[in-house]
Amino acid sequence: MGFTRHGRRVCVWLALLGAGTGFAQTAPEPTLDPGPPQTPSAQEQREAQLEEEPEVHSQVASFAITRLHDSPAVVTAITADEIKASGARDLMDVLLQVPGFFFGVDVQGTVGPGFRGLWGQEGKVLLIIDGKEMNEQLYSTMQLGHEFPVELIERIEVVRGPGSVIYGGNAELAVINVITRGIQGSTDALVVGTYGQLADGLGRRSLTVSGRKVFESVPGLSAFASASLGQGQRSDAVFDDFYGGSASMNGASAMDPTVVQAGVGYRDLQLSLLYQRQDTTSVVSVDEVLPAPANTDFESFHAELSDRFRPTDRIEIIPRLNLTLGESYRDSDESSDFFYDKRYRRLRGRALARWAAFDFLQLTGGVDLAFDQGQLRGPAGIGLQEPFNGDEDVVSYRNVAAFMEVYSDNPIATVVAGARFEDHSAFGSSFVPRLVLLKSFGPVSGKALYSRAFRAPGIENISLGDDVRPERTTVYELEATVRLGEGQSLSANAFDVGVTDPLIYSYDADTGTEAYRNLGRLGSRGVELDYRLRGAWGRVQAGYSFYRPGGRNDVEDYLVPGQPKAFTGLPTHKVTLAGTAKVLSWLSVSPTAVLVGQRFAVGAPDEEGVSEVQTLSPRLLLNLFVRAENVGTKGLEIGAGVYNLLGSDFRVAQPYNGGHAPLPVFSREFMVKLTYLFEPSYDDE
Repeated sequence: MGFTRHGRRVCVWLALLGAGTGFAQTAPEPTLDPGPPQTPSAQEQREAQLEEEPEVHSQVASFAITRLHDSPAVVTAITADEIKASGARDLMDVLLQVPGFFFGVDVQGTVGPGFRGLWGQEGKVLLIIDGKEMNEQLYSTMQLGHEFPVELIERIEVVRGPGSVIYGGNAELAVINVITRGIQGSTDALVVGTYGQLADGLGRRSLTVSGRKVFESVPGLSAFASASLGQGQRSDAVFDDFYGGSASMNGASAMDPTVVQAGVGYRDLQLSLLYQRQDTTSVVSVDEVLPAPANTDFESFHAELSDRFRPTDRIEIIPRLNLTLGESYRDSDESSDFFYDKRYRRLRGRALARWAAFDFLQLTGGVDLAFDQGQLRGPAGIGLQEPFNGDEDVVSYRNVAAFMEVYSDNPIATVVAGARFEDHSAFGSSFVPRLVLLKSFGPVSGKALYSRAFRAPGIENISLGDDVRPERTTVYELEATVRLGEGQSLSANAFDVGVTDPLIYSYDADTGTEAYRNLGRLGSRGVELDYRLRGAWGRVQAGYSFYRPGGRNDVEDYLVPGQPKAFTGLPTHKVTLAGTAKVLSWLSVSPTAVLVGQRFAVGAPDEEGVSEVQTLSPRLLLNLFVRAENVGTKGLEIGAGVYNLLGSDFRVAQPYNGGHAPLPVFSREFMVKLTYLFEPSYDDE
């Protein structure tokens, strides 16, 4: 591992499964070259192209590093500079610009992702931060909104399609790969302060500090640490349930995050840690307004140890060991009707072997072994706390997997074929294959993709289910990208997604019981467009997403009565427009516009089985952010923005028929941000 302090870059080999370890994620692909060539090889030419191209991405969609348009998946990449210039406050702001993504509300005021018309909250969309899978292990969900300090993000890569072959059973529909500062770079220090104000209360405030150190006296040794503390709330608007109740969310929709990271690396041996906590309050638990706001906490700790061995020039072996501890949906007040206090633990070991058999052929294979445990931390039989499987305080499961990939880059077409086999001690085996063909014709490149994927039941899905099994997904995708000129491109893709035996959640308000079951089929079809223009003056990005229920759809939980052309909660149309104009060399202005089409919210059925259908009219979300760099001194930035400039009544619905009324989000907010990056200077060697 070599450090270049003038170029401020650290070359660290990517870790197993392409998600990295929180250190360097944009390192060049290992040459695995058998000897010094007389002329530049195809591999060296590819590396040169990767160095020149601004959109190099890691192995998020494959075990091989490729340029963005050569990736064997439909991938959207967002850089740190794009995030900073746009004024994005959290992952919700970022994902809102990604084709296919929107959001829905779930129980206890949580907000999660929907993708291509399908609800992705429980184990269907995987969130990764520096190689650590962040979906909690009880229900496999994620919580969005003021969840992670975006100022620490170096890059986000979104696989808009299944990733089960690489990542397993929480990557059924999409993968969100977040790469943070880690030790990418030379010694530096970062301090960021943020304050946001809503019309009637605090929007958010946070303080983030981060430092990286490259030890010049010990080549190969680096360390980093960061901490972020914050307070915020989702909205200051009024929530109205389907039963005539209402409550102000101002002061009652808290989102208070704490994030701590640390790591050390010596050459290829790396250890990284991540602690994340989100304390929340909500005026609604399942469907009705509560007499008083309820507290719900999410907490997790992640540790990863990785290394890399190269027994020959053409073979490398990368082992990884992960430990995850966490609690989710925690309400530790035993007098509360929503008392819930359970802990989960996962110990996971993975090993990957990569063999560059020929210059045009790379073979990858590996194993993945995980041990999961769920444990009660409080008494059962009160609130929402029930034993696992009806009568157990502790449950343990084993999951073993094997995977492989063949990557062949040849003049006819690039072919990527892979498969994954998993066996779980509770619900048996799953097998998913993938086949991708890629071909370029001058400025035009095309992809044809076939993938199988699955969503594996989590600990509570198994406990509350009746002989549940993984849901199975088949996806067909076609994508074409045209490079229209320097810095300009247009991508279009069509998709067909079919889900068999989806795992359905239900809640009986009369008895206060939850249940999971496999039921029926789901499917969506549609198109997505992505236009990008980049120059010295700034950038412009425009996107369009469209879906319709496709194939067989017979799961009533997701269907809108009388509206066969839409699923519950998620818009069939979404248009995005974002840009940055450099007014001066140090001053930029970034407007963002998102137009969301009509949506439907469905209430719980009445005694006669009739559900109230609420129509949410199209909404335009307009943001404006101004950023000034190197103000008074090098490294000092000042940003100011207004969000939801028009004051739209923006709400997200529940993407299944659970009786939850639409929840206000994205209230108008005025925000200022101060950033200072200190980079010590070095004399030329």
